[in-house]
Amino acid sequence: MEREEKGKSSWWRRLTQQKEVESDREIDVTLSELRQAIHEYEQTLPKGVNRTVLLDDTQEIDTKRLKHHLSGVPKQRFYMSKETFHIVPEEERDVIYEMDQVQRALDLYMDEEKKLPLRKFQDALQLDLTRLREGGYLKTLPTRPYYVVDETLIVSLEPKESNS
Repeated sequence: MEREEKGKSSWWRRLTQQKEVESDREIDVTLSELRQAIHEYEQTLPKGVNRTVLLDDTQEIDTKRLKHHLSGVPKQRFYMSKETFHIVPEEERDVIYEMDQVQRALDLYMDEEKKLPLRKFQDALQLDLTRLREGGYLKTLPTRPYYVVDETLIVSLEPKESNS
């Protein structure tokens, strides 16, 4: 009897360990592939839960949770903005922290002022970051420009392409 139980547990252990090894295969992924996997993952979440459940305290994406939507676990580390869902590779992670600050500043400014803090004489909807800083909405002045994408008031590093 003891032998049967021992045989069962080793059979079960071999089966489960084999699956783990197969699915934890390290792979290289592109940002596009990662975005698609995150989108697919988000479709499986309960209503009201979004993709930020994939983030840890440093806003790193837990890519192991995406292994079923990719063909393995990405070798690279990726980070995502909690406010805009913008994804960057590890070496650009400072961008997402700054982007989150700018998004929160814009949201507060809009709540209080009821208008966009845009730079004058710009075709693109470029934010006037100096106005946000001087108004106390930003602690530090960002080094890169930010733009408003559309009526959703989401900030972006790239201006929206005009269709004219």
